[in-house]
Amino acid sequence: MDDYRQIIHSAEPGQIVPIVKRIDIGDPLDFFAKLTDYGRAKNCCLLESREYLAGTSALSFGTARPALYLTGTGSDFCIQALSKTGKRMLGYLAGDPKRFAFCESVTFEPDRIVGRIRPTEGTMDEQTRLRSTNQMDVLRAVAFAFRLASKPFRVTCGLLGALSYDFVDQFERLPASEQDVLGNPDYELFFADNIFLMDHENNQGYVVVNCIVTNGDHEAAVAEAQDAFDYYFNMARFQPPKGKRHDGPLPPASTDTSQPEYENMVRTAKQHILDGDIFQVVLSRTITEPCPDEPLDVYKRLRKLNPSPYMFYLNMPSAVLMGSSPELNLRVSGTGPRHVEIRPIAGTKPRGRIDGEIDPDTDFRYEAELKLDRKELAEHMMLVDLARNDIARVADPGSRVVNELLTVEKYESVQHLVSNVKGALRPDLDALSAYLATMNMGTLTGAPKIEAMKIIRKLEKNKRGYYGGAVMYLTVDGQFDSCITIRSLQVRDHTAYIRAGAGIVHDSVPKTEFEETEHKARSCIRAIRGQ
Repeated sequence: MDDYRQIIHSAEPGQIVPIVKRIDIGDPLDFFAKLTDYGRAKNCCLLESREYLAGTSALSFGTARPALYLTGTGSDFCIQALSKTGKRMLGYLAGDPKRFAFCESVTFEPDRIVGRIRPTEGTMDEQTRLRSTNQMDVLRAVAFAFRLASKPFRVTCGLLGALSYDFVDQFERLPASEQDVLGNPDYELFFADNIFLMDHENNQGYVVVNCIVTNGDHEAAVAEAQDAFDYYFNMARFQPPKGKRHDGPLPPASTDTSQPEYENMVRTAKQHILDGDIFQVVLSRTITEPCPDEPLDVYKRLRKLNPSPYMFYLNMPSAVLMGSSPELNLRVSGTGPRHVEIRPIAGTKPRGRIDGEIDPDTDFRYEAELKLDRKELAEHMMLVDLARNDIARVADPGSRVVNELLTVEKYESVQHLVSNVKGALRPDLDALSAYLATMNMGTLTGAPKIEAMKIIRKLEKNKRGYYGGAVMYLTVDGQFDSCITIRSLQVRDHTAYIRAGAGIVHDSVPKTEFEETEHKARSCIRAIRGQ
């Protein structure tokens, strides 16, 4: 730390000085297990990348001791300090009340900030709505209050966590849901002031500890950084702990929507299509499973069954959320010319295998069938058009482009039809504005999007919560990356909640669409049951 002490003491209030040390991480999941008592510790996150991820280097990273916890529902929010650094950050944020000028009321306490966002009234055009007060202002007040002295990696510090599907109510007026069994908030995010990081390209692990200078407390920043390094390096010496199986009574498996009920939902949706209300809608259902095993053991099996570009394990106050998602939600580059992109996935075939091994001829035949399937192509192009419309809402005129169209991405067990739409983000907007304007992704809603979301609220029995929302990170310099929360589950009180949906179109067969939801939930159910 002595090498950095002079740099830290020369830092101004609000400046972040990253300090990087190499460390032997090995498997990021095993390292995470050491740090978090096998994933049992609250307020910990792991974001992994295992397979092809277009446009970025392969990084896995996580945190076990974040500084802040942010949560909000409707107009109410809370920013909670989780460490000494977090308390200093709250003091710095409270020192400038203008940061919370968007609030109707706000209370500053030593270990938390609690407030209510000022409501907006009247009819507004879309661009005015993008600038109106909402929960994104809370995220801005925290993430953008600080600035980096240097940036050793794409991800150094910032917010990471989950945004719910129902966060859309911040921007769109939709009917209320019938029930809310899970009770997920609109968001749960952590400010990670220290992370461990695995660079898969170089097979090298690092610990990044950020000295956050607030109000003349340079020595406190140095001491807290040293404590963080000591924690990571001390824990690295231990063997990963073992999981424990719960032997007590468990609830039975169940679902909120039976097969006959789901098939009736499909018929109702098809009538909306015939009436010209929509072209497609994605209808989902929740499956509840007893979960006697440790959540981290379930995640281990899920990442093995379904390795994907975006894998995540978040132990949050509301629940443990885990998943293995193939699909980008929204990505916004940070400094310099900022680009926003959406990468729709629609159309799937298995990998071509013979006796368990990839057979190139069979694999290519399945790829050709995918590219020639008229129904898959029509659905995919509809989602590309939807992505083009979404990007156009926030991009500079003339900058929007489909830079990949109908390409095939191959994963361990499946291959997907993928396109990519990008544009230059308008200078008056940031990544959070872009997320507001484009949520939720068309692959989880349908088209036209707003009407499809209204029908979803009328037909589905429960609020979606985190399903169909995003797991994301936002750096202090404005870089944003996220995946759609699919192929995912929540665990609470030894009960797992899996949600899966199917895209309903004019030619949909109700029984087939129900079976599609069963198929999409299968990898999560197998991970829970240890199959």
